[in-house]
Amino acid sequence: MRASYWLLAIGCWLLPAGIAAGQDSASVNADAPVERARPDRPWWVGVWTGAAKNSPFATRQGERRRDYYMTGLRIGRTMHSSRRLAFDYFVDLVPWVRSTNNPVRYTSEETCALRQGLLQCRRHEVMKTATTHGYALTPVGLQMRALRGRPVEIVVGASFGAVMYDQRIPDPGEKRLNFMGDVTLGVQVPTDLGVTVLAGVRQNHTSNANTGDVNPGLESRVLYVGLTRSVGRSRP
Repeated sequence: MRASYWLLAIGCWLLPAGIAAGQDSASVNADAPVERARPDRPWWVGVWTGAAKNSPFATRQGERRRDYYMTGLRIGRTMHSSRRLAFDYFVDLVPWVRSTNNPVRYTSEETCALRQGLLQCRRHEVMKTATTHGYALTPVGLQMRALRGRPVEIVVGASFGAVMYDQRIPDPGEKRLNFMGDVTLGVQVPTDLGVTVLAGVRQNHTSNANTGDVNPGLESRVLYVGLTRSVGRSRP
């Protein structure tokens, strides 16, 4: 399953680059399309929020479902740009992460019943769940924007960081501190107001990298939306 995510990530990077290259080659002898005049500022800031409903995950009692939410602040810088491509570095500060139905305790209980005049008892494991909150920081983020300057740009990216929860997740034998990685595919639409609208999907992976007694890992396909705005002085 993880191999398929890496193949998806590689494909997401190659597809927009191929589209952009095709656009450039096709427009060599053609009239240049009309593009919106926008200041070329290398720095930008933004805010985004996302959710994944009914994400499956493994527990000691089999597969369960959870809802996953996150909201983040982003600051980025355009490191390199060409006619149709741009490469950005960004940092995400995620002050709010919420995961429901998280197992926080397993207890053993005994139930007894009178059957055919005999008292029969059976022990079984009970799972107690709770909603877990946390915050995260992803200091390493890279993204590529294809069809730069067009009304709709294609954005692919990847980021890596850490997340701290208020409880062990997703098992009592896990750690509160986990590592987090994302692969992102989306679009962004610049507006005449100077604000860019974002939307897409991010495949989120969370695990403790085998630093805990167990490491079941969590996978979430998060749908996200956001806004960014360029800041700072324009490039000459």
